[in-house]
Amino acid sequence: MIRKLDSNPWLPKPAKHRFLCLAAVGLCAAGNALAVRDEDNQNRWSKPCTEGPDAAVPGFLINMGPTGARGILKHRSFVVKYIFPGSPAAGLLELDDEVVGANGKKFSAHTFGGTNINIGMEGPIQDLGLAIEDSEGDDGVLELIVNRSGESLKIDIQLEKLGRFADSFPVDCPKTNILKQRAWQYLIDHPGGLDSQGRCVATLALLAADDPKVAREGRKMALDWNQPYDARTWSWHLGFQGVALSEYHLLTGDRKVLKTLESTMGLLESAQWKTPIHHYKAEKMKKPVTQELLDEHQARYEGGFGHAPYSEIVRRGGGGYGPMQWPTCLALMTWQLADECGVEFNPETPERSYRFLDYGTTNAGKVAYGGEFTLNNGPVDSAEWKKSTRNGFSHKSGLAYLVHMLSDERKGADRTMKLHLSNIDAGYKDLPDGHACGLMGFTWGLAGVYASNDDRLQKKITDYYKAWFNMARCHGSDSYVVLPNRDYADGSYYRKNIRNHTTAAMAFIYSFSDPKLRVHGVRGADRASASPAARPNRTFTNASGTGSFVGSVVAFDHRLGVVRIRQTNGRTVDLDFDVLSEADQKYLRELKTADE
Repeated sequence: MIRKLDSNPWLPKPAKHRFLCLAAVGLCAAGNALAVRDEDNQNRWSKPCTEGPDAAVPGFLINMGPTGARGILKHRSFVVKYIFPGSPAAGLLELDDEVVGANGKKFSAHTFGGTNINIGMEGPIQDLGLAIEDSEGDDGVLELIVNRSGESLKIDIQLEKLGRFADSFPVDCPKTNILKQRAWQYLIDHPGGLDSQGRCVATLALLAADDPKVAREGRKMALDWNQPYDARTWSWHLGFQGVALSEYHLLTGDRKVLKTLESTMGLLESAQWKTPIHHYKAEKMKKPVTQELLDEHQARYEGGFGHAPYSEIVRRGGGGYGPMQWPTCLALMTWQLADECGVEFNPETPERSYRFLDYGTTNAGKVAYGGEFTLNNGPVDSAEWKKSTRNGFSHKSGLAYLVHMLSDERKGADRTMKLHLSNIDAGYKDLPDGHACGLMGFTWGLAGVYASNDDRLQKKITDYYKAWFNMARCHGSDSYVVLPNRDYADGSYYRKNIRNHTTAAMAFIYSFSDPKLRVHGVRGADRASASPAARPNRTFTNASGTGSFVGSVVAFDHRLGVVRIRQTNGRTVDLDFDVLSEADQKYLRELKTADE
């Protein structure tokens, strides 16, 4: 429905007030230039991606939630530049409409942008995302205030009545359950288009599903990745694959992935930076320094991981980027999970990485991007650097929390976990602000929060970022697309099929609604009780009577003929109904009848 406003505060004032109006417009224009650091989004508003359904969109525009419209972000508005055919906004909104408010409220001033960090997402993105939440929690009608060719209109967009995200999000949240199942199906129906980060979280999200059909797709995705990399593979891929395959083995007990994990252990050790390190040359530093002092400082890079393996950097004679905390944390997670799988490796290798992570973490819990604690265009006083009380980089604290959660047997792990949660608590507004890939930072930052037992922090993060969840959700509410964050150095939108990447990330976050994985915070001993759907244990026997094991039924899909059983060691296994004994088949039919 479209209604013309009788009294429009955005239309020109009477002639006697014309001077004041022009003065106000001039101030507003100045405010735009100051508030939106890069009004062209580094020319990305008009630079389209090349893969997936978003290739039809003329550029990296702001997704306006499930309305189906996308637009350019202004200081207090969106200017519509694309509308998906068949979406709720189709036939109601028009190109170049300026959306200035929703549900009776004008949008507040935009905040993030440029190289600013930790200033949040307040403004049109937050306001529209929360308005969508209100509308979906009511009758589904989203009332947009629109300026069109000098007229002010109220346009009603009919959305689904999906309800609100629960205070306990993602646990015990009906809206999460609906969206989770849709995201699962979208990933199943639209395979591929993922790099190792997206592949990892998509695999984890599907593996953790209670629906046997979905879990089977997760198992297939894991096994399709069950191929060892080579010695020149970038560290990122080793870590993401290692996390996914380890979780697969811990959940299913399938030993087929252990050979790949054993290979990964050797590749990680080779990829790690080790002394003596002669990566930087004194004559190339911006400030005068002796090579001896430079070598002393870069020795603290030992244990870190860069993009390419350090062995590869040495082979080509130096160059390339230095070590970073992100791939180092992924390597540490892989070592911890592989250790639980029973895979052997040199215990000195993770110890070096723990030291590197510790060197790069301030007393406030802020985790360095790389080696700022020792070299930043010249030697740095590491002890003074570590004393910093400034909070920030909350996304890396989420990942570091997971590292220490998986190694809680280490001395001081509990204290360090609390330190990282406190940094997230203080610096949470920069959570999507990951350098080069905001989506990756956002995903693992949130994972750290929802894997914790901090209910207060979880609610705080949900209350703030549910607007992001709603705005990233595309029409149909089955898929998601990334939003621009600080408008700087973020190439997320152009990473293969960004729709699949973002949908995988949200499916992974939704999977914390029913924790089963170690990265969910589930201990191995707790796996057997992780699902409330599990029945009492019984002995299951194969049809030939030659083998048996003890477990409890988690789920039984009689249409597919698949039963999921959780064994007493906490691992789950999916079996075809026909391979079980007649007594077991009868038991399952009786369970199904009782459920119905």
